[in-house]
Amino acid sequence: MGMDYYLIPDQETDCENEFPERLSNFFEQVGGYDEHAEVSQVSRILQIDLSIFQQVSWEDDGLEDGEGADEPSTIWHNLDTVTAVVDSFIAKIQQHPDYFTQVVHNPNRENDLNRLHHILSNAPDEAAAIKDAEEVITQPFYLYPPDRGYLSQGGLREDLHTLRHTLQRYKNCGIARVQFLYM
Repeated sequence: MGMDYYLIPDQETDCENEFPERLSNFFEQVGGYDEHAEVSQVSRILQIDLSIFQQVSWEDDGLEDGEGADEPSTIWHNLDTVTAVVDSFIAKIQQHPDYFTQVVHNPNRENDLNRLHHILSNAPDEAAAIKDAEEVITQPFYLYPPDRGYLSQGGLREDLHTLRHTLQRYKNCGIARVQFLYM
């Protein structure tokens, strides 16, 4: 079971709520890939601050043995602020439609991960595993995500428009604040 983003309004409403799954996957990469993540690269290329999407609320994971990262958190964002960021993001993509050609991807990501798993599972001893694993992770593209075509095929743009429509429906329903819940 993976973690996903959910858009939560500050009051109960019957307004349709959609945070596209692929957009959720796009924004959650940062923790796993840092500056190599698609979202980080796109932010740099388009010169847009997307940090609002990293200011998320989360719920307690329910672990009783102290393994949970932190206490539950709630972070509210002004609806107009979120809408302005989404509008700016859409505009930047329209102004620079070939932005995705500058994003670096790892064409061998799945093979690298499978090879690393194989090394760690089958090494004769810990020293051999470390030596072989270090060779894999020093590959120049190791930290970059695979290219799943989300950017080049227009999926990001489509999902931003979907999110924008949700934000507009919220505004029409009188919603003033939202949170990005990550669970």
